[in-house]
Amino acid sequence: MNLPTLPLRILQPGNGYRLPAEAYYDQGWFLREQRQLFRRSWNFVCETRDIKKAGDYLTATIGGEPIVVVRDKSGQVRAFHNVCRHRGAKLLDAQGNCNKIVCPYHHWQYQLDGSLSNVPQHSKQLPDLKLDDWGLVPVTLANWEGLLFVNPDGQAPAFDDWLADMPGLLGAFAPGRLQVLCEGTFEFSANWKFYIENHVDWYHLWYTHPETLRMWGHHQGQMLQTGSHWASFEPLRPGHPNMTPDLEAIAGLSARQEQNGAHLLFPNLTLFTGATYFATGIVTPLAPDRTQMRFRALVEPNQETTTEIAQIMLQAFQEITEVEDAGMTERLQATVQSDAFAVGPMTMDHEAPIAHLHDAYLAVFNK
Repeated sequence: MNLPTLPLRILQPGNGYRLPAEAYYDQGWFLREQRQLFRRSWNFVCETRDIKKAGDYLTATIGGEPIVVVRDKSGQVRAFHNVCRHRGAKLLDAQGNCNKIVCPYHHWQYQLDGSLSNVPQHSKQLPDLKLDDWGLVPVTLANWEGLLFVNPDGQAPAFDDWLADMPGLLGAFAPGRLQVLCEGTFEFSANWKFYIENHVDWYHLWYTHPETLRMWGHHQGQMLQTGSHWASFEPLRPGHPNMTPDLEAIAGLSARQEQNGAHLLFPNLTLFTGATYFATGIVTPLAPDRTQMRFRALVEPNQETTTEIAQIMLQAFQEITEVEDAGMTERLQATVQSDAFAVGPMTMDHEAPIAHLHDAYLAVFNK
């Protein structure tokens, strides 16, 4: 006798698991995602500390768009498409410091405010060209607590609206005033969305991290959705030591903010917080099945930190995120093209954030 099968929507929270398998391996989907998600969204690019002095710049590629963030001579931070207005050559690489932006191809020169200031052989070869008409194309830029975000197409919602209640939840950390303890980068062989889904998945905490996260009270934790973003907090279990006992507490935090926190600024900025640290983990898609994670941990300024403390923090982060979390996403990537791959029953509370994530993703992707 054939037993009736429950509709999938009953087996999954919210609107359910809504992305097809090809969203995690198809090159065409990956390219559409670059244009239709990342170019339309607010994307974390760097911190103000990364461009401290006039002329400091940092480059990035967001949604396939080359971007440069630079501090001009007046101290203002600006962002531009990293594309020469003459023949479209990429202007700057990596990060560094310059007095002006000079195209390596034909040496068109731009001031740090983006204005075109010099064109070789201007009077003879381009006598009708007006310099004021050919400055660099600006990119919409916003600053939240020293974290810089860009929106390549300029059509994302107003930045303050996009942030929703995250300033109230995390603003007290004031990351712009903290100091860097450690940072690192790693790559893994899985689609970036598998990692973000894992990040907001509360169900895996007991089973993927039985030792590394054993000190936290998962059953007493709290998850919050605010706009497209997600935040979570969980207390320390009785009798367990804090992860970072040798660091000073960050001033001005509430009791909830002193708990272990994992958060997401949609679409791909993971945040990790605690009584003594605020950490960013930017998850960058490199290919349909290749992702990079860049991690930076910040701590209370003016305290003495040692290489040993920094190494302990970095090793703990890598064990949790690179070995355990990214390792598990590689197991998903290994099966996603199988005819047997499917997402079945999902926990109604612990995996509900994945359904919210898909709703936010498709709202931008399909608009």
